[in-house]
Amino acid sequence: MLDLREEAIVATHKKLAIVTGTSSGIGSGLAAALIERNWDVVGLSRRDASINSPRYEHVLVDLAHTTGLEGHILSTLKHKLTALSWERVALVNNAAAIGSLKGLEDISEPELSKVYAVNVIAPALLMGFVIREVPESSWLRIINVSSGAAHKGLPGISDYSGSKAALRLTGMTLAAEIEQSNRSRTAILSYEPGVVDTEMQVKARTPAAGFPSQAVFQGFHSQGILQPVGIVIDAMLDFVEDTQSPVFTEKRFTPS
Repeated sequence: MLDLREEAIVATHKKLAIVTGTSSGIGSGLAAALIERNWDVVGLSRRDASINSPRYEHVLVDLAHTTGLEGHILSTLKHKLTALSWERVALVNNAAAIGSLKGLEDISEPELSKVYAVNVIAPALLMGFVIREVPESSWLRIINVSSGAAHKGLPGISDYSGSKAALRLTGMTLAAEIEQSNRSRTAILSYEPGVVDTEMQVKARTPAAGFPSQAVFQGFHSQGILQPVGIVIDAMLDFVEDTQSPVFTEKRFTPS
């Protein structure tokens, strides 16, 4: 039987989130907000994160190198998942590569491979991992951060749009597989945060030779319609803590 001190320790380890891209932007803001809600967070990114909390563990990994992810990193995550009995687990596939900002005829194979590795292959591997390793008795929430580009093409982002569309359909297909299983406590959200003031927006609007849609992104900035990270993450926070979501949901942030 656990004494009161041991029960208190167990009580602080009920919720674990794995969040990619925590070095900046949505990933950083979401990780900090989860910690405030008493989640333990493992952050994955290729740069250090500025989050300073005993509840936060950072893993340096370049998601473009998926062989490294599938080997050492998944072993590290498995140890974290199995070290304690987690009541609730969340996976947030947030990290993304914006792509080459070129016309399709000018994109090289290495550039295309990198975008699909970060935006599709790594998230798919992580989704498969949590489905394997998280017990059916635990609440499991998976968020794939999507984009309007998954539904509509713009000149110069064919690599980004194609990868985001692939991620969306991968999540939908996984949801169909979950419906055939006994995972009644598992749900997936494909979430479009809209136009957010992040490093990706800065890159897209910075003058670059040959990006045919640069004016669109410059307009987002000049018109003042870019949203702060703190506003767009609320729906994600609600989703990871709910118990009523259908197996698959799509949402898009809409300014009030």
